[in-house]
Amino acid sequence: MSRTKIFFICFFSNIVSIFSFAQVTEDKTNQLPATNITTSVSDSIKFYNPTIQSYKYWTENNTKEVFDTVLTINKYYKNKMYNHKDSFGAMPFSNIGHAFNPLLYSTKINSEIDLIPTGKSFNLIEADEVRYFDVQTPMTEFQYNNGYKQGHSLSSLFTHNINSKLNYSIQYRGLRSEGKYLEQLSSNNTLLFTLNYHTKNQKYNLWTHYITANVDDEENGGIQFPKNFEDGDSRFKDRDRMEVNLTGAQSKYGRRRFYLGQQLGIINSGKNTYPLSIKNIFTAESSHYTYEEFKNLNTYFSDKKGIFNADNLKSHYNTKKLRKITSRSMAVFDWNDKLHLETGFKYEHLEFNLDRIVDPSITFPKNLKDDRIGIAGKLSFNWKKEIVLKTQGEAMTGNEFKNSYYLDNYLIISPLKDYYVGINLGVNSQLPSLNLLYNQSFYKSMNYFVQDPENEKTVQVGGELHIRPYNTRVFTQFYNIKNYTYLDSDYLPKQFSSSVDIVQVGIKNSFQYKKFHLETHLAYQNVTDNKPLLPLPNFIGRATIYYQSKAFKNNAEFQLGLNAYYFNKFQSRLFVPVINEFRLQSKTENYNIGEYPVLDLFLHFKVKRMLIILEGQHFNSSFSGYKFYSSPLNPYTDFRLNVGILWYIFT
Repeated sequence: MSRTKIFFICFFSNIVSIFSFAQVTEDKTNQLPATNITTSVSDSIKFYNPTIQSYKYWTENNTKEVFDTVLTINKYYKNKMYNHKDSFGAMPFSNIGHAFNPLLYSTKINSEIDLIPTGKSFNLIEADEVRYFDVQTPMTEFQYNNGYKQGHSLSSLFTHNINSKLNYSIQYRGLRSEGKYLEQLSSNNTLLFTLNYHTKNQKYNLWTHYITANVDDEENGGIQFPKNFEDGDSRFKDRDRMEVNLTGAQSKYGRRRFYLGQQLGIINSGKNTYPLSIKNIFTAESSHYTYEEFKNLNTYFSDKKGIFNADNLKSHYNTKKLRKITSRSMAVFDWNDKLHLETGFKYEHLEFNLDRIVDPSITFPKNLKDDRIGIAGKLSFNWKKEIVLKTQGEAMTGNEFKNSYYLDNYLIISPLKDYYVGINLGVNSQLPSLNLLYNQSFYKSMNYFVQDPENEKTVQVGGELHIRPYNTRVFTQFYNIKNYTYLDSDYLPKQFSSSVDIVQVGIKNSFQYKKFHLETHLAYQNVTDNKPLLPLPNFIGRATIYYQSKAFKNNAEFQLGLNAYYFNKFQSRLFVPVINEFRLQSKTENYNIGEYPVLDLFLHFKVKRMLIILEGQHFNSSFSGYKFYSSPLNPYTDFRLNVGILWYIFT
C-alpha cells in the first residue's frame, strides 16, 4: 500500500472522530474534566462532559482498563519501536519492519499449531492482544514512528459506542521503509475491525474481530564484506554502496483471522450477574509464507546449496499455507470476584498445503489434514488479594499432528503489604512451528519434510519478588526443553532428543531522587546443558537515566534522558531469509556480535493527551567502532533521529 493511501486512511479516521456524534470538550488540564453532566437553567438542556473513566478497553483475558495518558518511562520503551512493544531481550534489525534477533529466551505456553516464521512474528496482533472498547464518546488513537529514507509507520484507531450496549472499532497499521542498505524495503500493513455487544441485563455478551495482516520484506541476506563495514572506510559510510548477498529476493507473510466469542447467562442471581453461563469461541484463520527471487538467481545460496533447473521450475518462488478452524465450548461458573471456573471441549480442523512439488525425490504429501478434539479449562481464585491463583490448560488429540497438551499456573502470594511473590509453573507438549518442519525451495538442500516429528516438551518454572517500597522486582526462570527443534549449519531442521536447560536471573529497579530517575533492567542467562544448540548472550542490560518535570505552567511534562543497551559477546545464529529463521554457524564460520553499548539520547514529552518522542538513536555509532550487529552480516542501524507520537483524541 502506498504512503499516500496510508496517510489518507489515518487522516480520514481523525476527521471522523472530530465530527462524530458528540460535542468537543475543551481540556484545560492534563486530564479530562471531572464532571459528567452540566445543566443549563434557561433551557434545561443537559450537556455530557466525559471524564477519563469514560474511556475503557479490555482484552479477552483481562478486565477493563482506563486509557492511561500519564507520561511514564515504559511508554518511552514501547512507543519508540515501530511495533509499539518493549524490545528488551531482542536486537532489532537495521530497518523497521524487519526481524529481531532474540537474545533472551522465552516461550509461550499453549498447544497451538501454527505457521509463523520467527522473522515475521514481531509485528503481528495475536487474538489475546486484540482490544475491545467501551467509550462514552468517540475516540481516536493515533501513533506514528518515522522510518528510513522517508519511511513511516502509522497506526490510526477509531472507536465509537453506537449506544451503551454496542461498540465498534476500526484500526489500520501501515509501515513502509526503504532502509539504508540495498534490497531492504519493508512494507507491512494490518487492518483490524472489532465489535462487542451486550444486552441491557448482561445476560448475553458478544465480542468479535476480523484482522488481515501482511508482513512483506525485501531480503538482502546481509552484507558481503563485513571488513568494509568494520574498518569504517569513508567510501562505505553511505550504506547503499555496500554490496549485499541477495538481490531481487522477497519474503511475504500474510494472515487472516475471524474471531467470534459469545456468552449466555443461564442462572441470574440478581444485579445483572449470572453465576452460571455457557460460552463459545469460534476462530477461522489462514496464513501463508512465500519466498521468491524475481530477478536472476543469486549465487550466495546456489553456490553452497545448489538449485533446481530453472526451466523446470518456471518461477523462483515457494509458498506454504495453513488453514485452521477452532471451536471451544465452555461451561462458566462465577462466584463474585472470588472464583472463576471454565471447563469444556475444543475442536480444531487443520489443513497444511505446499504450493507444488519441487523435489520428487522427497515424499512431500500434497497436503496434510487433521481433525483434533480435546478438553480445555481455566481457573481463577482470589482470596482477599492475598492469595491469587490463575491456571489454564488444554489437552488435544489428533492423527496427523499428534497429541498436545499444556498447563500454565501462576500463583501470587502477598504476605506483607507492598510485598508479593509470584510463582509460575508451565508444562507444554506440542509440535514446533510448521515453518521449521516442512519446506520446499528451488535451493536443493533447503527441501525437507520431517517425518513423524516429536513434540517439543517444555517445563518452565520460575518466580518473582516485588518490593514496592523500593520499586524493585527480582525474577528467576528455569526452562527444560526436550526434543528442541533448530536449524543446523546445513540449513536443515534437527530435533535434539536430550534436553536443553536454561537458567535466567534478573532484576528491575526504579530509583528516584527529586526529579532525577534511574531505571535499570538486568538479566543473567546461561544455557547449562547443550549450549552449542542454542547460543545466547549471558548478560543483557539496560539503564536509563532521565530528568522529569512539568513545564509551561504545568500544561506540559517532559523527560530528558540517556538510554543505554548492552549484551555480552556471543556466537549468534545467522538469519536465513529463505525460511525467515535463524541457523547455527558452521565450523568454518566465526561470527561474534555484542560487547558493544548502544546509546540513545531522548526527549519524551506530553502536551495534554499527546506524547512525543525525539530520540538521537545510537548517537555513539560514529565514535565507538563499527562493531554493532543485529545478527552476523546484518549491522544494526547507524545514528538517526527517531520520532514517535502517541495521541489520544477524545471527542
